[in-house]
Amino acid sequence: MVFQVPTGNLDVLTCYLLANISQDELQAFKAAFELGNFAQFSPMLKIRIVRPPEDYIGQSHEYIRRKEDEAGRERAFLILDDKAMENDAVWYISYFADVQPPEDQWAVNKEVLWKMLIRTDKLATVYVNYSIGNTSLQEDLGNCGVEFPVKEGYEQPKVFDYKTDMHKAQYSQPTWVRAEPHEYELNKGGEEFGTYVASPNTLARLKDGIAEESGILNDWVTPYPAGPFRMPDGTKKEFPEGTMVLQLKLNPDFPWPPFKWPNGSL
Repeated sequence: MVFQVPTGNLDVLTCYLLANISQDELQAFKAAFELGNFAQFSPMLKIRIVRPPEDYIGQSHEYIRRKEDEAGRERAFLILDDKAMENDAVWYISYFADVQPPEDQWAVNKEVLWKMLIRTDKLATVYVNYSIGNTSLQEDLGNCGVEFPVKEGYEQPKVFDYKTDMHKAQYSQPTWVRAEPHEYELNKGGEEFGTYVASPNTLARLKDGIAEESGILNDWVTPYPAGPFRMPDGTKKEFPEGTMVLQLKLNPDFPWPPFKWPNGSL
């Protein structure tokens, strides 16, 4: 089986369950998150769904954010309340406007809590985009009809949603495999790809059976020589001479193991 880059340690966000929902509704929420998280084969994030402390029940998001800060839990968290459930969404609770000044152009004062209602199956992608700086919560709020500068307790006219069909997106998730010489084949030349005719030995694909057993959708791609790979524990994995890196796509229909939710999650 070819070597695929292992999933590293994923961030874990706490999700406070404030809505009174059935087990079926909870499972539907978890399924939507797993779908958008490509959870079985290429996860980006984990969430731990927990019951809130008693004093959080019936309180505002601002109150809960302050209590989290007082407890030293300063990172973003999630809230699943009635409004979120009604919209197939979840609240992403960030920080107060005084945490990263200056934000005068965004908020009227420092008491504004940055938060956004996000479609559940888009949560993982949103989180990754914020983590790497592709976009910001403020920019996304603007796309939801929020007017700036925002006031305390601002309303969000639309739920944030990328409008991507996440079922179709399952088939476009990339993987970078390191294939040893006995695991791939080079093209013979003359293969046509639209108006492009490939020269010999310029493309590679996995040999018959290897892609299928590895959960990969096979295709002709440009190969690149593979060097050592640094594993999450800091060690280096070496590969035989002639090993190539192939960028292919994962097969969501492969019998992947179930996604493991964090310990203590509902």
